[in-house]
Amino acid sequence: MKLSLKHIASLFLLLSLMYYFWTSSDKPIQTEKAQSESEVFLSEKEIFTLGIQKETATKQRFWETVEIMGETEAPPDAMADVNTRVPGRITRVYFVEGDKIQKGQKLVQIESPEMAKLKSSFLVARSKHRAAEENLKRIQNLVNMNLAAKQEYIDAESQFRVLESEKNAAEEALRVNGIPFDGTNSGSFTVFAPRSGIALTRTAIPGSLVQGNHILTTIADLNVLWFQGKIFEKDLSLVSEGKEAEIQLTAFPDLIFPAKVDHIGEKVDPNTRTVHARLVFQNTKRKAKIGLFGKALLRITEKERFLLPESAVVNHLNKQYIFLLSNKNSFRWTEVKTGIRKETKVEILEGISEGETFVSQGAFRLKAILFKTTFGEE
Repeated sequence: MKLSLKHIASLFLLLSLMYYFWTSSDKPIQTEKAQSESEVFLSEKEIFTLGIQKETATKQRFWETVEIMGETEAPPDAMADVNTRVPGRITRVYFVEGDKIQKGQKLVQIESPEMAKLKSSFLVARSKHRAAEENLKRIQNLVNMNLAAKQEYIDAESQFRVLESEKNAAEEALRVNGIPFDGTNSGSFTVFAPRSGIALTRTAIPGSLVQGNHILTTIADLNVLWFQGKIFEKDLSLVSEGKEAEIQLTAFPDLIFPAKVDHIGEKVDPNTRTVHARLVFQNTKRKAKIGLFGKALLRITEKERFLLPESAVVNHLNKQYIFLLSNKNSFRWTEVKTGIRKETKVEILEGISEGETFVSQGAFRLKAILFKTTFGEE
């Protein structure tokens, strides 16, 4: 059968299409930029627009530290609660909160019927004791002159011992309540400061009635404070009692308080897996307050390492990378091994050499360009 020119042209077109698809099937499909590529090329204008900044890598000396989080506290022996000891009515107050108090200073004046009773009891007991003492001496003289029986002396001595005990008990009641005996049975009572320090509180109000256990103020010596912290289990072998430290309080980030580890606890907290640590430090210029949060830094080992800004290191698939300058306009995606983080710096253990130039600002933007097809995956 003889083919027409039209059929021959159609057959040729079909064979041409089959050949095109057959030859192009082995060619890879092109993407904007494959993830296996490790170079980013930018013009000078693009480098400026993206805010790319570069630095030269140099090793720096620094101390590897252990960080202990905690808060400040006043030593228990440096604090004293001042209470009324006996119930009564406050008639006068000689201090305000925040005052510097000296030991023996007048704090509060109280009128107390209870105290008047204690003084009266002591006066009666003392009077009876003196009378019994005089009677014992009189009978002793009579016995010596054979004018009194021995039994009378024994009875008088027994009575004297009983009244002596009563007098001593009444005197002890005054002493325990901090009441100095002034020879009267007045109910007026002055509370004196048991120690020097700062008056942290004041609950004494003139005219108010108070019970015997009412705390008028708490006096504390704040020249030396404790820092109560927690040591993580992994750091326990690096910390020892007597080791020096630096305390940085959240309220005063620019101040450093030199400290020393005073005590390490004997028990691990099962919930936090930490051990209690107590550090002692001088409260310079009384800047530190009770209950402030902060951290204690203990120097462990001095190192010489590359410290790069956090902005230079980017994460990808749980690995750390930086961009190194390979030539004037080319930045190479390089994996690095990181160590500790020190404030805003990251220790680089492997992946960079002395004198190499790295991207210190704009690394995340370069990563976005390098992985345009997967930007936002993290």
